[in-house]
Formats: sequence, structure tokens, C-alpha cells
Amino acid sequence: MSKRGLNIHKRKDGRWEGRYKIGVYPNGATKYASVYGHNCTEAKDKLVAAMALHDEPQKRTKERCFSEVLQLWLSNNRLRQKGATEHKYRTMIEKHIEPGLGSLRLSQITAITINSFLDEKLKSGRIDKKGGLSASYVRSMSLIIQSAMQLAVDEQFCLPLKSTIYKPTVGKKRLEILSKEEQERLEVYIINRDDTVSLGIMISLYAGLRIGEVCALSWEDIDLKSKVIHIRHTVSRVRNTNPKAGSQTSLILDTPKTTASVRDIPISSVLMPHLIEMKRDYSFGFVLSDTLSFISPRTYEYRFHRLLDDCGIKQVNYHTLRHTFATRCIEAGVDVKSLSEILGHANVGVTLNTYVHSSMDMKRQQLEKLNA
Repeated sequence: MSKRGLNIHKRKDGRWEGRYKIGVYPNGATKYASVYGHNCTEAKDKLVAAMALHDEPQKRTKERCFSEVLQLWLSNNRLRQKGATEHKYRTMIEKHIEPGLGSLRLSQITAITINSFLDEKLKSGRIDKKGGLSASYVRSMSLIIQSAMQLAVDEQFCLPLKSTIYKPTVGKKRLEILSKEEQERLEVYIINRDDTVSLGIMISLYAGLRIGEVCALSWEDIDLKSKVIHIRHTVSRVRNTNPKAGSQTSLILDTPKTTASVRDIPISSVLMPHLIEMKRDYSFGFVLSDTLSFISPRTYEYRFHRLLDDCGIKQVNYHTLRHTFATRCIEAGVDVKSLSEILGHANVGVTLNTYVHSSMDMKRQQLEKLNA
């Protein structure tokens, strides 16, 4: 059965197919393209849209290359992305995606083209040519490409891709925390040190702050009377828009990435004496800095690593302190909802998937309940 005026018919598999001319082969035969629908109306709508796009005198597909769409995507998403996130995505686009795919016209881009590019990045995508990029990094690139292509489809610059973009599977990393013995050794070492590096470590060990949050923490954010730490800022690295700037990026005092990260954290009895003592000497400015400017997270992490060497503890990144705090809370029986809010997670599921894992002893104890 066909639809009068349009080349639409019902296939043997039950779908409706609409065909339209897109050119001629070298031998003179007509070249067709097809769209499909679950019913005649759906096939007609798709066919009319495809024909309208194809028949434009100046096809927008020919006018645009993928680099234009990527820049449009960045501009379109700027308002909803934090400075650090925008910088990360722009770097990813400029260093990897544009050199590999940016010069291609939208009509040349297929899922096969994209998947081949992503596979190459996994194998040998590093800028220094010393191996491939991580699965997590390549997955982020695939999500950017997919989102940019969807924008192009929504703006009718091109038709949708006919197959799926490959997304590398990211293996779950083993959660790195300090053992109880390492944490005790670290606390014994810093307990009598009257310096900002030690204070920052104690804050992260007993309040779970991220490194950007603890670097942005000012004494105005700490209410010793109410025993509350107010998390209102984080230190972020963003791209410089001033062409006369000496470097491409700069650090700014930014608002946290999500609304959940803006939070109030109770000050524990362990942490309180350290804050009281330090505030006697530093009652203004930033908690980790003896000047009116905040400290760079990179500088602070360097000082943290040097302190680990001094007290003979294995080298771990600063975020390990946050993981250690959360793990100790779970071990102590803190309810997951409260912990999620203290950590500033967007939902309880993030906390559960990251920190709540049953040990073999815990599983054994649960199964023994069957004998009761």
C-alpha cells in the first residue's frame, strides 16, 4: 500500500518505508535514501522532513564542519557549566576532538567515523605519543561528541546518526583510603604542628572537604559559636578570556559545582580544638593561607605530599582524605543520608555506590541470622 504523491509503502517486516531521490550513480541510475516508521503517518513525517532537508538550495550540511558545531555546543552550554567544567571540555575539544574530527563536514561524519576515532584515542591518544588515553577520558569525549551531534540534529544541520556511538567501559577503581594505623600516625605527626597544612588535613579527615573547598575556606565560613562549617565556595581553574593575560588559565573563587555541594557541616569535637587554636593567630582571610589570597590546590597538594614523606606514609592524593573520612563514618554506623549531605553528593545513590560495600565478615554475619 502506498501513499499518493509520496513514495511510501509497507514492508514485509511490518514497517513503513519512505524513499526519496538523493542523486544519481555514475551509470545514470537514480540513487535513493530511505526513512522508516512504525506506521504510515510516522514514515510520512520523516520523509517530508528528510526531503525538505535534502532539497534546500544551500544545504547546511555542506556549509558546516564539525568544528563549528563543537564551538556552538560550547557556547550553548556555557551558562549551565561551571568554570572548571567548561575549561575541561574546551581543552578536550581543542587538544583531541577538533584535530581528529573538526575538519570533517557533517555529511562525512558517521558512527563508524566517530568510533574509529575513539578507538584510536584509547590505543595511542596521548599528546606526548606515549600511549593511549584512559577509558574514562575517552568516554567523556564520546559524550561530548554525541551531545554535539544531537545539537546539530536538533538545529537541522544534519540527519541523525544511523548507529550507536561507542562508549568505553570504565572499570570501577579500587577506593584508596588510609588504614587506621596510617591515619593515627598522620594525626600524631600533625597534632602539635601549628601550621595551615596540618589544619587542612584535619578538616578533610573530620569533615570530608574536597581540596578545592578547603583551599577556598575562609574564617568567615567557620562559625565556632554554632559549631558549623559553611561550604559556599571552591577554587576552580578557568580559561583566561583576556588575550593580554600572561597564562592561558587562572584560579578563581567559584561557587560549588552543584547545589548539593553548598552545605553546612557540623564541627566535630575532635576538630573543634584545632580550629579554635588556629583562629587565635589567623582571624581573617583564608584558613589555609596567611595572606588575603587563597592558596592554589596544586601548591597545597604538593605540601601535603611533602608532609606524607616526612611522617613516613605512602604517597596518596589529597582526595584520599575525603574517602577516608567517609569510610570511617560508614564503619562507625553513620546513616547514609546524613553522610551524603555532609559530603555534598547530589543523591544518596552516589554515596551508596562509592562507599557502602559489605566485607566478607559482614556478609557472614548477615547469613548467620538465618540460624537465629
